[in-house]
Amino acid sequence: MTALDHTRHFYVGTYASDTEEGLFHATLNTENGEMHVVSGLGGIENPSYLAISPNRRNLYAVSEKEYGEILSYTIDPDTKELNPNDRQSSEGSSPCFVEPTPDGKMLLAANYGGCVVAFAVRDRGVLEQTSRVRHTGSGPHPERQTEPHPHSFVSSPDGVYLFAPDLGTDRIAQYTLEDERLFNQGEIELPGGTGPRTMAFHPKGKWAYVTGELDNTVTMLDYDMQSGRLAPAQSEPLLPELQASDPANTAAHTAVSPCGRFVYVSNRGDDSITQFKTDLSNGRLTFVERVPSGGRVPRHFAITDGFLLAAHQDSGQIVSFAIGEEDGRLTPTGFALELNRPVCVCPLPDAADVTI
Repeated sequence: MTALDHTRHFYVGTYASDTEEGLFHATLNTENGEMHVVSGLGGIENPSYLAISPNRRNLYAVSEKEYGEILSYTIDPDTKELNPNDRQSSEGSSPCFVEPTPDGKMLLAANYGGCVVAFAVRDRGVLEQTSRVRHTGSGPHPERQTEPHPHSFVSSPDGVYLFAPDLGTDRIAQYTLEDERLFNQGEIELPGGTGPRTMAFHPKGKWAYVTGELDNTVTMLDYDMQSGRLAPAQSEPLLPELQASDPANTAAHTAVSPCGRFVYVSNRGDDSITQFKTDLSNGRLTFVERVPSGGRVPRHFAITDGFLLAAHQDSGQIVSFAIGEEDGRLTPTGFALELNRPVCVCPLPDAADVTI
């Protein structure tokens, strides 16, 4: 994006067959929140989660299916269009998350079917699978926690430690990478029935926030940057008690605002976004408000340029909200981008943000 064109490029993953367009390039007007589709790509089934390399040269996508795949695309530096680059097995079923390490040398993937995988990123974004770890255990939920279900796999801000929230076991597995291989460093236990799904670190690097999909909570954890240990310190409900206990309501995505002052969580079923204010001295959360997300099943959202873009899986649109500069409150812009089953929004960062 430049100061002159007020355009942010972003990419959208959807649930789609490999014979139809399912991965989209779009733009956001950063003055008013209006969005437009630029182009679409086919050839990938269910590109349900996306991530961009730290150097902005590659986009990675999962193909969420029984025999999962991870795909790499090159990003044209001028047009921002995507070109297929590499395709590898995810070494598991139903991959649901992918993220590069901060240095861009490794790519982390979570397979909902029960394992986490590490790929080395070779020249031009070509991937080589180097390590795979199968999770074990279960949880108390009779339907959703009969076996492990890692749902995300993230790096600490300094890239030293890796964390994999497991929805099926109520644990967050901790890893390190040595010689491109994963080594387990222990687990963080959460209350039974939490169903940890997604995890976001605070910009200060001292705290992390985890969505409880099954109990509709957000858990704040203190993070020791020396030892890499996470310690649960606070759990806050996302919904009123009666709604939180309704199995039709399941929490989805968590994100921290770039300024670090606010945390947002999307709620499926209730179809809302809950906002918290963070205490910058200790990372603790205070509830601010819960607002309608503008559609049905807000599975994912992204924050960029003072806007929140919420992807609605069932109603088929991405809705933009302006974020209040002082209070972080969400105000609908009135703009929506119509797409079939959008489930991930992935903004392309500015070149000025790239450190590698």
